Amino acid sequence: MKTLTLKEFITALNARIDRYTHEELKEIILAQGMALAPRERALFLDKFVLQEKKKGKAQVGKKDRNEAEGFLLKEIESFGRRVEEYEFTDGWGWDSRYGDERAWGDDSWAAEIDDLFDRVCTIYKNGNHQTARKAFESLLDIYREGQEEGKLSGYDHDEMIETNIGEAKLKYLRCVYLTETSPDRPQAIWSALSRFTDDASDLNIHGMIHVDMEELPQLEDFGQRWPEFLKKQEVSSLSAALVREAVRLFQGIRGLETLAAEDGLKYPGAFLEWLEALRATDKYDEMVRAASLGLERLPAGLWIRSKIADYLHEAAIRLNKKALIGRSLKEALMADPCLERLLNALDYAENREERKKILDENLAFIEVNDKKQSRERTWQYDRQPDFFEKEVPGDLGLQCRLLSGNYEMAAAAMEKSKPLGWSSGEDPGVLGVPFFLVAKWNPERRLTANLAELWNEATDPLTLTDYDIEGDVAEDRPGRRQPEKTAPRFRKYLEAVLKEMPLRAADKERYSVLAEKIACNRIVAIVGNKRRKSYWKAAELLLAVAEVYWSNDRRNDGQALIDRVKDKYRRHSAFRDELRTRARKSGIFTV
Repeated sequence: MKTLTLKEFITALNARIDRYTHEELKEIILAQGMALAPRERALFLDKFVLQEKKKGKAQVGKKDRNEAEGFLLKEIESFGRRVEEYEFTDGWGWDSRYGDERAWGDDSWAAEIDDLFDRVCTIYKNGNHQTARKAFESLLDIYREGQEEGKLSGYDHDEMIETNIGEAKLKYLRCVYLTETSPDRPQAIWSALSRFTDDASDLNIHGMIHVDMEELPQLEDFGQRWPEFLKKQEVSSLSAALVREAVRLFQGIRGLETLAAEDGLKYPGAFLEWLEALRATDKYDEMVRAASLGLERLPAGLWIRSKIADYLHEAAIRLNKKALIGRSLKEALMADPCLERLLNALDYAENREERKKILDENLAFIEVNDKKQSRERTWQYDRQPDFFEKEVPGDLGLQCRLLSGNYEMAAAAMEKSKPLGWSSGEDPGVLGVPFFLVAKWNPERRLTANLAELWNEATDPLTLTDYDIEGDVAEDRPGRRQPEKTAPRFRKYLEAVLKEMPLRAADKERYSVLAEKIACNRIVAIVGNKRRKSYWKAAELLLAVAEVYWSNDRRNDGQALIDRVKDKYRRHSAFRDELRTRARKSGIFTV
């Protein structure tokens, strides 16, 4: 759920209040009260009081206030020294509650830092932004360094304290803004933001503006200086995000269009900002133009192209432009190669020939990409997200070959399977073995328990690229056709391929023998190496192979296979227990 700034919250709250009559508001409040737990009722009643007016109250003298503020700065400095000297930690070790390592020690720092932040916020509210700036800066530095260097006990420090650190940082930024002259503000704000490079994703100018109800002075002037200042900085994740935000806030859609058109190669994310702004105003023709420009300008291989293609897809559906729908799906697949996007493209193909063309093009792309990856790795973690390149999943080539009915090449790939390491899903045996076992299955019989489970697992990829743009909810995107879940779609396609392009009897036998050999090698590797947590996988695989024999009226051969493995590992009681469990599922064999 989005965290609202104070101004956003109060604005939304006022809008809600204005929507209802006095009686309706009374009804809402009473309903809230009725739903409270008994222990919360008194506290709820205490909230229904008017704030005391400042008028007539004793005012704190300026001298006393200055002394209190100076004393607070010294307290923060003293607290920082104690943190620096590891006063709150006495070791580092494993915490079974969290399943991770953490610093052990005195957790009283949490209440202490909350008290300090509360007092800084009081200074901030009183309008002494210069002192508040110094105090926020010191305290935030202490907190960050304490987290990074294990000087504060605990595990999830943000959860241990009452202070909202994100809001404290935004108030600090606001203090920086209010204590600088207009020409110096961009550099000062940039320096302040750069202090939080590792966790600055939620820090932005929008938050700084709306963290308080008061309007910032000279904001229009800042809005002119800020984007130009940012464009002169070295391109990084932080600077790129701030450039896009600055243009969106102060220059609107036309500014985003100019940024994308003139500096899109430097800031690829500008195309997404532009497209999102157009979508928010239902300008679908403009979306087609913007997306087409992005796909034309940006280098092939960038993952961000798939997100641009998603916007093109939505606009094309809204405008009923079939050619653009097909193009958007293919562009998304090339930029973000994965099974889900491949199936999306196949779903839209009008006939078998068109599906074959898509699969052939994708296989050619995979081969070129494999050669490229053998020379250099494309996923570099020091790149900003706009320049990420998505690596082709290792199992996508086999998926394409099976979907195109190229059984010989698929079997050749399956031969390279290794007995262990199937959990990643990329070993060719993960899909190849179940596929050729299913191909050998007697179609007049329904799949039995173990083979059915193995088949479902093999066709359900562990990691799938999210179809929607990050942060979207399906209900918010009525123009987008939401695909069915990937696993059943994939199985449906593979089963259709086996019907459309059936294997010859000799090939069925040859490939199923190979699949059985690979399965047995895996069983030996798992049980022989006493990988107890994977015994169920070995048992499932063995019973699945045996069930294929049964479907072809060769139950005795299936039983013999089970008996050989059972006898070989007669001392492995845990594995034998798994065999019995799996045998009971299908009810065909005795163990």
